[in-house]
Amino acid sequence: MRLRTGTTTKAMAAGLAVTAVAACTIGNPASTRDTLTFVSTGSPFQDYQKKAWQQPFTARTGLKVRNDGPVDEARLRTMVEARKVSWDVVDTSAAAAEQYCGKYVERLDFSVIDQSVFPKGTVGRCGVPAYFYSLVFMYDKEKYAKDPPTTIADFFDVKKYPGRRIVPPEIAVGLLEAALLADGVPKEGLYPLDLDRAFRRLEPIKRVTTFAKTYGQMQQMLVDRQVDMGLVLSARAYQALKAGAPFQPVWDRTIVNWDDLVVPKDAPNKEKAMRFIAFASQAEPSARLAELASVQPINEGIEPRYDRIQQTVNPFTPARRHSIVRADAAWWGRNFDQVTKRYTAWLAG
Repeated sequence: MRLRTGTTTKAMAAGLAVTAVAACTIGNPASTRDTLTFVSTGSPFQDYQKKAWQQPFTARTGLKVRNDGPVDEARLRTMVEARKVSWDVVDTSAAAAEQYCGKYVERLDFSVIDQSVFPKGTVGRCGVPAYFYSLVFMYDKEKYAKDPPTTIADFFDVKKYPGRRIVPPEIAVGLLEAALLADGVPKEGLYPLDLDRAFRRLEPIKRVTTFAKTYGQMQQMLVDRQVDMGLVLSARAYQALKAGAPFQPVWDRTIVNWDDLVVPKDAPNKEKAMRFIAFASQAEPSARLAELASVQPINEGIEPRYDRIQQTVNPFTPARRHSIVRADAAWWGRNFDQVTKRYTAWLAG
């Protein structure tokens, strides 16, 4: 598979464990003309999408939504190539939307979908943001109480800040970007990523870093205090803090990624799918998903009713907004295979 699977993508974005069978009737039914088939990760995250998006969409339009999943990009390609597409709307990575645009996913109808509601640089021809998620630098505030880290460079400084680190199980969520920012690359000049420079910056932390296998592992190691600092997805950080982990975020540089909503090529209900995406992109459904799933809404003007801990790891507050560095989905769409191959070899070396 050329890109990470949608299952893994949403698990990290939502910060929630994915089970094989969703409570929202996930299966593989044939699509019908009065029912949209929506595809995402499964329960519990897809349950949140059902509550935030699907139920109010059905109430407003009368169109039913059937759930399928998990997202599997190989399966999507096979459906399209076989001309037997049963999916209508898919929640997948922004990089996949870029890579598959026009071949495996439809170009969106922007006479129906208001692209002006999304941040500049996040809208592709074939996908628009479903929600945002952030990679946050967290440290154990008890261990580093006397001299806490204050910049992203401190994560890579093993002399000044000795201790065990942890990083995500996927390379495309911000580790290389964090390394380059720590090495002095300005955020405006981050892309194209200088891979040689990034891997040189990673080398000093390699022996003291746990390269997590899953996002659940990351969360549990924070709770158990098996690590002293980490680059953690905001939703996982929220769950760890909620469980009592004594960690504190550093608001110097925060890598922000997102998932896209796309319509498979030759989807049976293409026009209705565009209407669904337009609805999910409105402020109220976006805010509701953010509140339920501990992700960020589609633009900074939407203010979810976060609880106190969710607000602790929210990078979009006025005081923290300066830290945001948005990923370049188009660059990752073009370079994911190459970077993954190099990262895998580096880990094994």
